[in-house]
Amino acid sequence: MRSFPLPALLAAGLFLFPACQTTEEVADETADVATDVADETADIAVDVGDAVADAAGDTWDAVTGLFEDDAETTAAAIVRPTSDAGASAQGTVRFRESGDDLMVDVSLSGLTPGMHGIHIHQNPACSAADKDGDGQMEPAGASGGHWDPLGTNDHGAPTDDSQNKHKGDLGNISVDADGTVETTVTVGGYGPDEYPVAGHAIVIHSGRDDLETDPAGDSGTPQGCGVIEGRM
Repeated sequence: MRSFPLPALLAAGLFLFPACQTTEEVADETADVATDVADETADIAVDVGDAVADAAGDTWDAVTGLFEDDAETTAAAIVRPTSDAGASAQGTVRFRESGDDLMVDVSLSGLTPGMHGIHIHQNPACSAADKDGDGQMEPAGASGGHWDPLGTNDHGAPTDDSQNKHKGDLGNISVDADGTVETTVTVGGYGPDEYPVAGHAIVIHSGRDDLETDPAGDSGTPQGCGVIEGRM
């Protein structure tokens, strides 16, 4: 067996000793790190919350401007692009009422030319979400399905009996060659007190609504979305 001189052993012990920590010291250092991480996470959460609040405030200011521009507008939405790759739809959608008719004034840009489905969705949200519970994040998935206060579970055309289809089925808009559209969609069967559109979302899809296929007319991926705000 090889032996080592005592001075060498003492030197090795002195060298290693500072690297040794008690369980209490390790626990204290771990707690300090955890506290630092928690503080940084809290700061990030505050920053995100502030950003969301600022965005909501900007949106409300923009919608308020739409009400000021047109005394007949009872509800309105600022449409912005969804999270879908290449989505660039943006603009405004205003809602007016005449008896039981709902008139939807659409002013949008950033869409491909042709027909696009436009619908009122149930929830006042436009972020991506796993709407179908299949693990897939869908653009504007947080808006939920089509607004259907009567529980018909039936997709249809704006000319169909409003008692037998989603109230959110507004049909199609025709987009010009330059990607813009200025039009008014009129649908019947909307009592302003019984079926207010505020508190939902307006969604513009990538393709044509076939006006019959459940649940959304096979109209493709949402390209633009806006939360509908009511006049205060």
